[in-house]
Amino acid sequence: MNGKSLKPDDKLGLCLAGGGSLGFLHVGLLYAMEDLGIRPGVVAGTSSGAAVGAFYASGKSAKDTREILEAFRWTRIVAPTLIRRRGLNSTKRMQSFFTEHLGKINIEDLPIRLKIAAVNLMDGTLVGFTKGPLARCLAAASAVPGMFEPVRVKDGIYYDAGGIFNLPLELFADENVDTIIVANTIGRNGLMAKPANIQDTYYQAYLIRCMHQSLSKLSPSGWKGRKNEKIVNIDYPTHGVSPSRMSDVLPLIDKVRDLSMEILARAF
Repeated sequence: MNGKSLKPDDKLGLCLAGGGSLGFLHVGLLYAMEDLGIRPGVVAGTSSGAAVGAFYASGKSAKDTREILEAFRWTRIVAPTLIRRRGLNSTKRMQSFFTEHLGKINIEDLPIRLKIAAVNLMDGTLVGFTKGPLARCLAAASAVPGMFEPVRVKDGIYYDAGGIFNLPLELFADENVDTIIVANTIGRNGLMAKPANIQDTYYQAYLIRCMHQSLSKLSPSGWKGRKNEKIVNIDYPTHGVSPSRMSDVLPLIDKVRDLSMEILARAF
């Protein structure tokens, strides 16, 4: 495989974990891939990882994506529902945000293949959207249970897969890739140092669950894939960082870029 090729490599996958604001650290990885000329041809992502994956798959540069995310505020997508049936907030503003920056297009129209991970509320199965309205499917993948209403896509109702499948390697089971770059937002050192309130305690429990799931999946006895694909794992330095505070995350983008450069340069 030619790591310097500018053409997307269909034998190379990119798996982007979620984790609220932590997912925005993937921009640092995008910078590193640009610097090294590494172009995965298949991307799978969960929650905020799916969002950054969509920016990459649409052809946006790391610089463009960073500018969008630096201007982002959670208040832009919070829209309290008048009748609280399945969540405190509607995803209408979230869908509008994605449409504003990515256009009113379908997933299958993107220049790079994208799989958006979400969970079916009715039967608990993981799905990887590869077709359909991009903004709506991204909203479904970002609909945190309780915080947002789950999203109807065709004949199903879906929500954020991050709490169960934060590293959606399962979406590569039917792909013919040789190598997968795994960008892990919640690795061995991904917990907050000292939860200070109810919100922090909730997020810490979420982080602990994701940490154990990812460690299990990436262990020698974990996920094997279709043909024992080579895994290039990048654990982001997120110890002490809250997934709800952009102010904690944005200063780490350059640190993730440097770490990703080091790991990718060795691997490719």
